Amino acid sequence: MISWDEVARQLRTVAEQAGEGWPTAQAVLHPELVRLARRQPIGRLRGDVDAAHEVAARVLERICAHDFRALKRLFETDREPVVQAWIRVLVRTAAIDVMRQHSEYRRGTSREEPGWVSLASLVTSPGSPQPSLVQKQQELERFLASALQQVAATIETHGDDATTVLAARWRVEPLHVRRAQTKGDRYLPVLKLVLAGHSYPEVAKQLSLTRREVELVIQYIEELVSARGFPQ
Repeated sequence: MISWDEVARQLRTVAEQAGEGWPTAQAVLHPELVRLARRQPIGRLRGDVDAAHEVAARVLERICAHDFRALKRLFETDREPVVQAWIRVLVRTAAIDVMRQHSEYRRGTSREEPGWVSLASLVTSPGSPQPSLVQKQQELERFLASALQQVAATIETHGDDATTVLAARWRVEPLHVRRAQTKGDRYLPVLKLVLAGHSYPEVAKQLSLTRREVELVIQYIEELVSARGFPQ
């Protein structure tokens, strides 16, 4: 853990002496910024190392922007500033910006709540009315549950020939069926947690999987849904 009194002293020097000592202060701050960033409530990015470093970089850029203008204002007040609280606010703001700019995050509209929408683009056919985000998620979950039920039923009926039979029925590559046969028990639990906004590390922990296993499950689901031309 860093000494916030020491950080405050270093940042005051930077503010009052035209940036002198900034490289040292930056080196001290960066690991703590990454640690704070990994604890922010930003859905599936929480705990993501790359996202945490992006947040840290943005905070450092904000501090030194415009010749350390924000930092100078902080120390111009009559009262001694609480540097730790100020840094936490910067981290929270930067984390929210990173989340909102992520390709899988959708800002709220008059018809839809903001949130993570991975797989949502695969749910609605071009030209069809746009349902709410909740409806999209429910439709996808029902579609996937039905597919898994078909896998189980086909195995029971056709045994070793189930893969070939179902691939022909679905008009997809046998690979998609084999994946559903061997990993299908993970599909719905992973999907529901991801659509609820949990990060991949959080999903992995809850389901006793590795992060890579979670990523593969999502990949398998996306490829299956895309191959089947959902909705049918």
